[in-house]
Amino acid sequence: MSTPTSDRPLGFWSGTAAVVATMIGAGIFGATGGFAHELGSDGLVLLVWLACGLLALTGALSLGELGAMLPKSGGCYAYNRHLYGETAGYLSGVLSWLLAFVGALAYITLLLGHYVQFFLPDVPIVLTASTVIVLLTILHCVGLREGNWMNNTFTLFKVGVILAFIIAGFSSPARAEPHLLIQAQGIFSSPFASAMISASFAYLGWETATWIAGDLKDPQRNLPRALITGTAFVTGLYILLNLVFLRAQSAATMEGSIDSIGLHAAGLLFTGNVSTWFNGMIIAVLLSTTSTILMVGSRILAAMAKDGQLPAALAQTTSREAPVHALGIQALCTIAFVCAASSHGNADNILVLIGMPTTVIMGAAVAGVLILRRREPATERPFRVPLYPLPPILFLALAIWMLISTVQYKWQATIGSVILVAVIWALKPLLAKGRTSSISSESEIQ
Repeated sequence: MSTPTSDRPLGFWSGTAAVVATMIGAGIFGATGGFAHELGSDGLVLLVWLACGLLALTGALSLGELGAMLPKSGGCYAYNRHLYGETAGYLSGVLSWLLAFVGALAYITLLLGHYVQFFLPDVPIVLTASTVIVLLTILHCVGLREGNWMNNTFTLFKVGVILAFIIAGFSSPARAEPHLLIQAQGIFSSPFASAMISASFAYLGWETATWIAGDLKDPQRNLPRALITGTAFVTGLYILLNLVFLRAQSAATMEGSIDSIGLHAAGLLFTGNVSTWFNGMIIAVLLSTTSTILMVGSRILAAMAKDGQLPAALAQTTSREAPVHALGIQALCTIAFVCAASSHGNADNILVLIGMPTTVIMGAAVAGVLILRRREPATERPFRVPLYPLPPILFLALAIWMLISTVQYKWQATIGSVILVAVIWALKPLLAKGRTSSISSESEIQ
């Protein structure tokens, strides 16, 4: 029996907090240092972050229309299943969960372990990562409302410390004066394109609210608002953070790759024990992101299990709406990823396979806005993409550009991605034994 939307546990602010918490990770404190010197222009650095934010917003606008039409949990899994059939939905769901959630969790918690070693140098990184996964999973098993309250608290704290960093950065005497003039030829250069690809990873997570739409009150209204508000807010924070970085050091003098431009800028602008304060801030940021991804990832498994795309046991929830079996499987898989990545000595290995399948899945879902406008013109659309068809076309152009770049410069990752998709596809008869009615049925939508 469907749950009335007024009885669903998550509201607009919870949806927005999920977007913000997932988007803001440690990437914003490192990415700029990797490409600023190549651009050589303060204005181009800011334009990269603004352009990536606007492109993320085009995706949020597009999925806002789909989410309002199909207000159920599952995000791109649900949309691609409706658009292209059950196999496409199965591949979208499993690959998204395995790469964009489990893989991302492993990477983030290993990074968290690295920062914890600043305070506890004798504690192994893998132990910290695994302990955080287990403890937060147990807390989310208490109940959906309790887990959501924890996520909202983490998010408020994370945003608070970042705003404190920004305010302190603008209050301190500048070590450099940002020059915002932009030469047009720089926008069409290879370094600018490469910088956008790097910065775009810091925007991943803007679609988070679509994965939990089935738990949102009035999703036709709150889902688009949460996507747009969260993405716009994070874009603003990223621009302000980069202005702080540029007040510490100009782009042209950021020689080579600075692994933590945030810590580097803090050391130039602030006095006192900057490293301790900054590492503590990063730990808070990563804990918030980990908690939200744990909650959202488990809802993907539960949604797929309800549709017969995964074993039925994963759909079982407690009286407090916690999908404990899905949370448990997710924790075990994440710890396995953590151990595998650690044994190879480099957490960055996890990211190699994430980009291409995730880009294809997101692009296919965004293309659905164009497809359904023609295929289902009479279907009610509580939210319509403004300036249609420009936002989805812009997003698709970026997705195609990123795919071509990946094939050209990361051909090994391309082969690995194809093999992974083939393996997941081959496992479908084993995992997806159930069949249900079309995703557009009333029972599934509600």
